[in-house]
Amino acid sequence: MKDAEKIICSSSPGAAIFALTHRPDPRIDFLIREETFFIKQLTTSKIALRARLFNKNNVALLLIMFQIGINSPRIFTTFWDYHMEGGSGKPVFELMSNQEDIAFHLYGDSKKIEQSILMGNSFRNFFKAAIEKIQLLPQWNAQQFENEREEILKTYPTTEALWEAIK
Repeated sequence: MKDAEKIICSSSPGAAIFALTHRPDPRIDFLIREETFFIKQLTTSKIALRARLFNKNNVALLLIMFQIGINSPRIFTTFWDYHMEGGSGKPVFELMSNQEDIAFHLYGDSKKIEQSILMGNSFRNFFKAAIEKIQLLPQWNAQQFENEREEILKTYPTTEALWEAIK
C-alpha cells in the first residue's frame, strides 16, 4: 500500500490507480488523487461504474472507469493487466472476483486520505468471466499490453469518448 500511496500522492489531480491493500485482509481498493476543493464539494457518495474487457491481437485489457458524484465532470480511468510483470495481475483479478465491496480513497492536496467511499462490489461476476476468457489466450508481455492500451486511447481520444464507448 505504501508504494501505491507514494504513486497517487505524486500524481496530478484526476489520477486514479487500483492497489492491493491489507485492511486487514488483502483486498483491492481504488486510490484517487483530487483537489481538496473537489473532495469537499462532493455532496453525494454516488459512484457510477463502467467496465469492459477489450480483446485485440490476443491481448486482453480490462478497463474500469468511474465517476464520483452526480453529473461530475471527473471521470477516472484504470486499465488492468492480468499478466502484469511480477505476476501480480492474477491475484488482483482473483481478489476482485471475490471481495464483497470496493473502497475509493480520495487523496487531496494534503496528500492524505480526505474522504473514503465504500460500496458493494458489482464487478465480481465481470471479473470471473474476464478471468475465464483471458485464460484461453496466450500470455502477452508488458509492451504488447501497452501497445494495445495506446490503440484504445487513439480510438477513443478523450476520457468522455471512452466513457461513452463502454456504456
